[in-house]
Amino acid sequence: MNKFYLTAFAGLLFAALAWVGCSDNEVAGGVSEETNTIAGILVDKKGAPVVSAMVYCKSVEADTVTSSDETDSKGKFSLPVKRFGNYGISATVDSLAYYEVVEFLGKDVELNTATLKETADVSGRVMLRDDSTSAGIVVRIPGSSWTATTDSLGFYKLEGVPAGKTTLQVVPADLTRFVKVEHEVNVGALAGAKGTDSVMVPLSMEYGLRSWWAFGALGVDKKGPVDFVEDSRSWTAGMKLYGNPVYGGFVSYDETSNVVGAVHFKGASQFGVVEDDRSILNDAPGFAVEVVLQVDKILDTAATYRKNMVGKLGFGSEDDQNVFSLAVVKGECSADKPSFAFFMADGSGDSLSCKNAVVSKNSLEFGKRYYLMATWNGKTVSLYENGKKVGETDVPFEKILPSEESIFVGKESLEFSLEDLRISVEPLNEVDAEFRNKSHEIETPFLGTI
Repeated sequence: MNKFYLTAFAGLLFAALAWVGCSDNEVAGGVSEETNTIAGILVDKKGAPVVSAMVYCKSVEADTVTSSDETDSKGKFSLPVKRFGNYGISATVDSLAYYEVVEFLGKDVELNTATLKETADVSGRVMLRDDSTSAGIVVRIPGSSWTATTDSLGFYKLEGVPAGKTTLQVVPADLTRFVKVEHEVNVGALAGAKGTDSVMVPLSMEYGLRSWWAFGALGVDKKGPVDFVEDSRSWTAGMKLYGNPVYGGFVSYDETSNVVGAVHFKGASQFGVVEDDRSILNDAPGFAVEVVLQVDKILDTAATYRKNMVGKLGFGSEDDQNVFSLAVVKGECSADKPSFAFFMADGSGDSLSCKNAVVSKNSLEFGKRYYLMATWNGKTVSLYENGKKVGETDVPFEKILPSEESIFVGKESLEFSLEDLRISVEPLNEVDAEFRNKSHEIETPFLGTI
């Protein structure tokens, strides 16, 4: 699969969808006080002006035509625009074509020369999950007339596209389940045969979501101890916090001043408990746990340890009905150095053993912010760090039995900070992991910068 770049255009509950329209309808982005122009000279490959060719201006976001103009005797064109935003400028002349994205900020834009290029067809396949495809998915170059719809096997073809790197927008029919994505292709470098270029569409971050504790969204003005965090999806009774863990901020991935919120747990006396999870995982044939956190230190010097960070588990009684534990381990499960690990059981009373665990191949970096995703698809448990798979293992059970264990955050001798915790009953994959990791690399996960 070629490298692809994912952006969330729709479906995120707390993200504003910024449509930049081209009609008289009210849209976000602002309106210039007067009509301005995007102007230029259309030329052929040798630099000669192209006369009497139609040039089109189309909004990238709203995908509607704003204006068009026919080039004059000197190849000049002038396209009126009024609403702020990004616009695709395109033209097709015989076997040549031109396309460019231009940002309009309320002032005239001068493109100088707009050069026609050789064209090629772009063929590919869109997949919705690992082994499934679908008809009716729109594949287009934003702000242009190059658009196609996938057939019953997910194949598409765009004809006469200007050569060079360009970005395709993939729009699934069911935006409640899947998200729009952007996919970069190098037009002319592809063989053009069916299946030579492919893109898999990630799931919506709402699809299958059962519970979400957004610790990082408690509020920029909130400081000091926290004793309760609501489940923003209201599937559970919420999380009670013990020992007065403190809300504050820490620096994001890029180590800049972009500070995001988190609840800081220090030692075994500071922890969280979801005492009534209302059976969110009972009989689940698959699920995923996602967290954004930072581990600062382990508070004991033992050579071997397992420190639970998030888990649905007991703590050693004979009647434990353990389900999972996302933990830091050292000295067990072949982890010579501190590493993240995800342990699973089926809720029947089996212990969370190494044989049903996946351990990261990477050593834990203390003081580093991580996005972790652990997922089980009914057969295999996989663990991802910052969008990359770091391990997987097959497990012998096919569903989770009813378990009355509480969900615990912490309750171990370690210090860590937690921004987000999400539990879904839909298995996720590497495309979902990359998409979700990108969504919060420089932002508070799933919400936007605080």
